[in-house]
Parts: sequence; structure tokens; C-alpha cells
Amino acid sequence: MSLGEAGRPCKIDQSYTLLIDLDGVMWLGSKPLWDNIEAVKMLSEKGYRILFLTNNSTRSRRSYSDRLRSLGVSADAGDIVTSGYLASMWLAQKQGASRVYALGEEGLVEELILAGHRVLAMDEWQYSDAVVVGLDRGISYPKLRAAARALIKGSLFIATNTDHILPVEDGADPGAGCLVKALEVASGRNPDFIAGKPNPWVISYIADKLEIDRGRIAVVGDRVDTDMRLAAEAGVIGVLVLTGLAKTEDLKAISYRDIYVVKTLKELAWICI
Repeated sequence: MSLGEAGRPCKIDQSYTLLIDLDGVMWLGSKPLWDNIEAVKMLSEKGYRILFLTNNSTRSRRSYSDRLRSLGVSADAGDIVTSGYLASMWLAQKQGASRVYALGEEGLVEELILAGHRVLAMDEWQYSDAVVVGLDRGISYPKLRAAARALIKGSLFIATNTDHILPVEDGADPGAGCLVKALEVASGRNPDFIAGKPNPWVISYIADKLEIDRGRIAVVGDRVDTDMRLAAEAGVIGVLVLTGLAKTEDLKAISYRDIYVVKTLKELAWICI
């Protein structure tokens, strides 16, 4: 339902924390989405707590902070939650500092090291306690083989997310879910844990870690299968922004009433401020 529709006023006041997606909301590939960026600044200035929640593990929280700051958005690393960070923290809670074979990019490796894990080289896969799989745009057969062998050996199987595509400026590219699926087939196993959206554990972890009232959280994103499904699974408000992958009719895939639809985040800012 569109935000501001007659009989449905905006419930998202300044007591809410907004968990805002990055790809498809703040940018598409290298292209900034300026209407949304300006709206985030407006919402922040009016007292909303802004956090950024992304399934994209290719960058670290520090790197995303740098990118947001370059666009004029004030965001520290502590204001950003990536699926790589979530996977690293879940593993640390599950079994402490671990030896990890990581199928992913620099951002995932950085988050694993910051959480106290040792990231193994490709020829060390046999010593792994866990395999953590994220998006790797430099994937090769030897990398995939090492991960598969580690999983067959019995290492814990952690996926940062299972997104099948990633929105970019000229369409969509294959996502981390493609690599996860390849390893499922190769190892005959499903992931032991999927760290990112739409796992409702994400909301519980953020609320507990940052001492946020989970009854005052709104998930803002451009995808129904991850962002809005997270809102539905966690029982929080969702705001679907039509600047990325989704169309309004995609909401038919889930039955959940507390979802608003906006063309851009400026619509949210105009109505709720």
C-alpha cells in the first residue's frame, strides 16, 4: 500500500530506527541515487536513527562508511551492518575464534579478521573449522573446489546470504546465492546458517547489540525477497523503495500488511517528517 494513502497515516515517527539497504537504495553499482541520499540526510537531521543494513559482503563496514561519507552521508562503521559482519559475529558466538576458509572478497575477509578468526589460504582448506561464503566476483574453479572439499570434510557451512542477483546500474549481476547453490550441489549439504536478510535473527542481533526497541524498527529496502520478507518474518514495519529491483506487484509473494511502498525515500521523508 502506498505511503500516505487515505486512512493510513505514517506510523514511522522519530522514535524509530531505520535499517536502510545500500544496493538499490543508496546506489546502483557506481551510480548514486541522489533522491534517496538527500532523503536520508533529511531524516537524520529530523532525529531518526539511521543504520545501514546490506547483504553485500564485498566491502567491510569501514569501506562502506568511507563510500557513504564521500556522498555526504554521515555514517561510522558502527552504523553499518553487513552480512559478512553478521556471519563473522555469529561464528564467534557459536564456537569462538575459528579457522575459516572464506569464499568472498576483501570486505568479508576484513570482517572475519576483526572478529578474531584466522582466514586460511586456499591450500589450507583441510584445516578449516568453517567455510564462509559471500559474493566473490573473482571466483575460480580452484577456489570453489577448496570450499567444496572443506565442506565435504565436515567444516561448518555459513552463507552470508543467498541473494540470486545483485542490482547494478545497468540491470542485475549474479549474487552470492549462485555460489552457495554451487557448493550445496558439490557438497550435498545445505548451509548450517544464513547470516543476512531475510533471517529474522538479524533484527534480534541488531536490537540486542545496539540496544534498540525492536518494536520501533523499520526495514527500508528495494527487494521483496530479502528486505520485505525480513520485515514480515521479524514482525516489524517494512518500506519498499522502487529504485532498485522490486515492483509493487512483487508484494503478492508475501502476505504482510505492515509494508509501505514509496517511489523514492523522499516520499517517506515528506510524509513522515
